[in-house]
Amino acid sequence: MIAQLQALTNSIAVRVIALIFIGCGIVLLAVFGLMQTPLSNTFLNLAIKANSGSIAELVWLIESAPKELESFILSSYDSPFRLARIDPEFSDALTPNAAQSKLLISNASDVTSALDGRDIRFGKLKARKLRIALRDEISGPRQAATAVQVGITLQDRRVLNVWLAPAISLTERPIALLTAAALILIFAVLLGLALSWVIMRPIRMLEHDAERVGLAETSEPISLTGPMELRRLSAALNRMRLRLAGLIREREQIVAAIAHDIRTGLTRLRLRLADRAEDRSGAFDDDFKHMEKLISDMLIYARAESPVVDHELIRLGPFMENLAAAFPVDVRVSGDADGFTIAGNAFALRRLFENLLENARRYGHGQITIALARASAGLQISIEDDGPGIPKPELESVFEPFKRGESSRSRETGGSGLGLGIARAIARNHGANITLANRRQGGLRASVFFPSGIAA
Repeated sequence: MIAQLQALTNSIAVRVIALIFIGCGIVLLAVFGLMQTPLSNTFLNLAIKANSGSIAELVWLIESAPKELESFILSSYDSPFRLARIDPEFSDALTPNAAQSKLLISNASDVTSALDGRDIRFGKLKARKLRIALRDEISGPRQAATAVQVGITLQDRRVLNVWLAPAISLTERPIALLTAAALILIFAVLLGLALSWVIMRPIRMLEHDAERVGLAETSEPISLTGPMELRRLSAALNRMRLRLAGLIREREQIVAAIAHDIRTGLTRLRLRLADRAEDRSGAFDDDFKHMEKLISDMLIYARAESPVVDHELIRLGPFMENLAAAFPVDVRVSGDADGFTIAGNAFALRRLFENLLENARRYGHGQITIALARASAGLQISIEDDGPGIPKPELESVFEPFKRGESSRSRETGGSGLGLGIARAIARNHGANITLANRRQGGLRASVFFPSGIAA
């Protein structure tokens, strides 16, 4: 569970979401802090101006309506951004303010003109004092960052107190549009910075690592750091690096082997040409055939990993039976392919299985079996012989070009050392895979597995 949570927190998406939340929290804290400074006076004055008409109407209603309706009128005025209550006298925190009084009576109407000549006082409450002042109230701007308190004398000498939060000023269209634009801009900047920090920084590190990575197997791999997605990408690049390094090593081996075998053939020809005492035309012919076979196998091996062309539908059951019937020695076929059909190149597949059958003939004692095993996962075709098998540590290395498993598998017994490599390359090009295993009763089993996903 802990490992899963760690993997989740290393995700780019989670990091971006977390940074956005942190950024929004920072913006809210910054706004809260701003409202505790004198800069908040601008928003408080906007709130006074926006509510001047409603405050004047409230005064008129309270003074003209019956006293039993006073509580109803006050509760009707309350909202999340404002609150009105009547107290016997002014609070000590309220003081006259000519500029704010002018804003309160700025709307020229019969209602607001009724405020002329009254004692009007103002006070600013920060978050803590606002909560203390309104602790007994269940509505109004108790949770605001700041508010302005307006005290107005009534005709009976009581004081009407109105608390206004600056958020009420957002009801005015110009202010609302400017505020929304500012918040969107801040959010976009935070998102851009988050994406740059969370995504681009690890990508630049990955780019730097990729630039200095070499293809040698001993070279330093790409470091598996950063978010989970980039670690998976780094691991894939490391696997690709190893495959490329293996491919380069394989090609180097091929070139070295080509040079060695051609040099050996030329040396034989040179020695036989020097010894003209007897007719060696048959030996010359054998040398030429061997060199021709070597070059042909190398060309086939070089092309075996190219994309398959000339596809056709091949029913592997009848295909293997025909192949067994045409082989120079007796081959027994067991099992059933149950109509398993693939799209592939018949010539290439024939070369694949002929190479495996030829190995079974060359190193076995005459008993060769093709076993077909159908399962839901696919079809397995096994070619079994009764030969000496291959030492277990060499079951994988014999697929390398010019690699022979033991002393009997030499050029004197025939072959160029490319047969199994050609077979595996063709199989992979058809979505299949080859594995080798020694049989318990003796001999070698070469299995080719075709997954159901590649069946036509």
